[in-house]
Amino acid sequence: MRCHTLCSLSLTTFMVMGGSALEAQESTTRGFNVGLHLSGASLSVEDSDRYSNGGAGLFIGYGFNRTFQLFLQLDGAQFEVDDAEVTGDWGMGHGDLGVRFHFANSLRSWVPYLQTSLTGWAVGVDDAQVQGQPESDVGFLGGAVTLGGGIMFYFNQKLAADLQLVWSWGQFDQIKVDDVTVSGLEIDASSTRFNLGISWWP
Repeated sequence: MRCHTLCSLSLTTFMVMGGSALEAQESTTRGFNVGLHLSGASLSVEDSDRYSNGGAGLFIGYGFNRTFQLFLQLDGAQFEVDDAEVTGDWGMGHGDLGVRFHFANSLRSWVPYLQTSLTGWAVGVDDAQVQGQPESDVGFLGGAVTLGGGIMFYFNQKLAADLQLVWSWGQFDQIKVDDVTVSGLEIDASSTRFNLGISWWP
């Protein structure tokens, strides 16, 4: 009888402690993760003035453990450029494939992180004019390296607000004017992105 009572007390204590630990978990960074965000972006080409405007983006990731996550991030933004050699309505896109390192603690409702990625970027100019001569379509393509970080604030264990700042440095090595593509260029450029959005672990 005494053994039965002790076993019952031990089991009850284990269940209470396990339930308390589960209830105390405030955040997760494991498994499939998707996010949407609004973006404030800027672009500088060949040390020119920095042009800024807004856009939006998508984040898809998978956390293998509490710390390490692979991700794909896609961002787009629009610019109005009036004082460059190529003027018109500029649109810029980033595609980042990289890794994110969470400084995670499941008992906290906030998680900071750092990330790095290889980035493909492109700029398209609608209604473009090149040195005053009208062109129907102008595009620039290239690659970059991106570094950045951010912090997530969790509303519950699987839903968080995500505040992020990233920098990209690289080159545009192709330019397309109408149907003519020229490769082998070395046009230095840099960009920044400040993103605010929602991140969800389904």
